[in-house]
Amino acid sequence: MNKPRKLLFLILTVILVCIAFAVTASADNGEICYGAATVSATQLNIRSGPSTEKTILGTANDKSILVIIEKTNDDWYRVNYYGTVGYVKADYLTNILTAENFSAAGSISKTDVRLRKTFNAESDIIATFQPGKSVEVIGINTGWYKVVADGNTGYIRSDLMEIVGPGPNTPAPVTKSLGRQIADYALQFEGYRYIYGEESPSTGFDCSGLVWYVYKQFGYTVERTASAQYRTAGYSVSKSELQPGDLVFFSNNGGYSVTHVGIYIGDNQFVHASTSDTGVIISSLGSDYYTRVWYGAKRIV
Repeated sequence: MNKPRKLLFLILTVILVCIAFAVTASADNGEICYGAATVSATQLNIRSGPSTEKTILGTANDKSILVIIEKTNDDWYRVNYYGTVGYVKADYLTNILTAENFSAAGSISKTDVRLRKTFNAESDIIATFQPGKSVEVIGINTGWYKVVADGNTGYIRSDLMEIVGPGPNTPAPVTKSLGRQIADYALQFEGYRYIYGEESPSTGFDCSGLVWYVYKQFGYTVERTASAQYRTAGYSVSKSELQPGDLVFFSNNGGYSVTHVGIYIGDNQFVHASTSDTGVIISSLGSDYYTRVWYGAKRIV
């Protein structure tokens, strides 16, 4: 091979490698969503990473449709829930990659995005859209969103647009206050062991450890002891003003100092890591004992 041909071959090789790299990078960095799944839980936590130790970004309602971005491992999926992107446990999903029809609001994120007749890059072009164009998503199929825009129905590759919210035909989600979400989250630990000095579902909780762990899941940092939580957390509220998620404090030394803490869940009840005999339980603020040792309450959210 003479020098000009060698040079031409080298240039073509470099170009092909660059193209291949660009395609790979696009696939890795884009949001190609391969399908959807149905939530099978009263409330499914969406977390910032594939671990129950990660912060809760939001919650998905039972029978809602989540768009699957990727399968992280056998236990977790990365998903988009009406604009909230995070990780959910695989155990609480059904119809994985077979749930195709749903309603969501979408927005074009790239330039010269083509609405095609079918989910194929060689399919006929119906229209061309620019960034910011709003479309209604009505389904997903093998990496392509089925959308309605300007009276036309067609397909757009999923990495060229974003899900930004619920669609016009989406059932209105049950909205819960953050305090209610925190209370409901804490309730799942009823029956867990009481272990002094511990703060994890894997080992157990003491009273302040339960509070510390639960609030950490929602992105809040509180002190690690009950007395320090009372001194520094949030602001004081009266017993008559209690809302779910508030911290309730008690003193069994005649009011000299705080000795116990729990999380109010509503209906004059609170969840707390009580003793080594009972573990995490639900108790009534109206009981004789907790009426007698009542110290105060704090609201963080």
